[in-house]
Amino acid sequence: MRLYCEAERRFIYENPIPAATGIVTNEAGEILLIRRNRQPGKNLWALPGGFIEMKESPADAARREIEEECGIACHEPSLVDIIYQESAFFGGSILIIGYSFASFDGKLRAGDDAEEARFYSLDDLPRLAFESHGRMIRRFLARRDELRRLWSEGI
Repeated sequence: MRLYCEAERRFIYENPIPAATGIVTNEAGEILLIRRNRQPGKNLWALPGGFIEMKESPADAARREIEEECGIACHEPSLVDIIYQESAFFGGSILIIGYSFASFDGKLRAGDDAEEARFYSLDDLPRLAFESHGRMIRRFLARRDELRRLWSEGI
């Protein structure tokens, strides 16, 4: 059932909330995570990310969130996956659009809603705040060689 406004003769859509997240790895192949300083998932680790603003592309939102939360500028985004998640905290559905980045520059520092930002070995990840971030990381690992090839070809 969709809501319908009889007066305006149009449907009223209740859409998922769009969010973007980024996967950044360093030269050692470690993955960037943040320790959250607010709910949901306070004090747990997560990929940097957040909600997409009006007139902002998902890739730009992922890039902005990484810069706000980690202090680094990321380059050459590649789509990793789109994950649907129900959120009791936000009272609805969320679409998480995940990107990996070929490179970054700047000095890593925690900011915004990140208490800490650091790189972790993929073999020794801490407990993640969101199951969807674990799924995004697994999807990235499954596509890692393909994504590296695309970056090197400049596509």
